[in-house]
Amino acid sequence: MSKQCQSCGMPLSTKKAGDCRGTEADGTKSEKWCSLCYENGAFIGPDCTLDEMKTIVDKALVENGSGRLMRWLAQKQLPHLERWKT
Repeated sequence: MSKQCQSCGMPLSTKKAGDCRGTEADGTKSEKWCSLCYENGAFIGPDCTLDEMKTIVDKALVENGSGRLMRWLAQKQLPHLERWKT
């Protein structure tokens, strides 16, 4: 299993939230996508672009109280995640 969602970079498991994995079409837990990005075997926002995901992730990190360094690192890693590799 990946340690982070290959779409948004969120950890797939945390001490606070527990298992954050999305689900496959057969109901099993995904090994690479989180529940915010993936449900029932499909992306929740199938038309989402990399730039849109960068905005979504940055907004979530701001709301979570993350600092500039964490936000910068998140922006830098997104293009390298499986969903966005071309």
